[in-house]
Amino acid sequence: MSITISIRQETDKEGIAFDIPTDWEDITLEHWSKLSTIIKKHQKNSDLRKESHKDKYKDFDDVEKILEDVEFFDNIALNKDIFCFLSGLSKDDMKRVDMKQVNKVIDTIGALTEDYKPKGLKSFELDGETYYFPSEALRKNTYGDFIESTQLDMTIEHMENGRFDVLPEQMAILCRRIDEEYDDEAIPEKTKKFKKLTMDIVYEFAFFLTIQSNKLLKISNMYSERKEIV
Repeated sequence: MSITISIRQETDKEGIAFDIPTDWEDITLEHWSKLSTIIKKHQKNSDLRKESHKDKYKDFDDVEKILEDVEFFDNIALNKDIFCFLSGLSKDDMKRVDMKQVNKVIDTIGALTEDYKPKGLKSFELDGETYYFPSEALRKNTYGDFIESTQLDMTIEHMENGRFDVLPEQMAILCRRIDEEYDDEAIPEKTKKFKKLTMDIVYEFAFFLTIQSNKLLKISNMYSERKEIV
């Protein structure tokens, strides 16, 4: 579930209320992709700053303390950007917000930094319809689609949000309603629709896809070994 936190600004006696995600089921893939982009950007910039300072102050006795200070202030900047993203406040408005409230928000979303623990879902609901993961047997009519979906992994390194940009299309290819036939022309619209899925469902599918990929790799290796023996 999510909780609502009220933020009181100097110019707003009523305060501002907004929902804060406390679990993976509280945040959509689209929302998480934007948030993860903010985090990755800060991490990259922080690493570059630390490398620069490490080289600049390498002869100083307190170089480690300098690097710790860089990381500390970078974390403050990251927390401010996360808060602005979740609250919808501008950076100017955020300057008038009590820092205790900012820290409360950051602490609240701490669960989203923990690894997701799969529950073994096989289907999910979206807009009143039920979509199913492909069967573990991966029948002939889905095997080719499975191969097509996994080939999208090759484009991950070129995507702004990495695998999170690929997963919606992979789900659009493989996840179907009980009576749905594969339709290549419908994939773009389904991909857009699946971006509204919450992250718990997306992670469930990601784990499912990894398991199936490992199974196919194992079968392929066994086949290659037998072929060499023959």
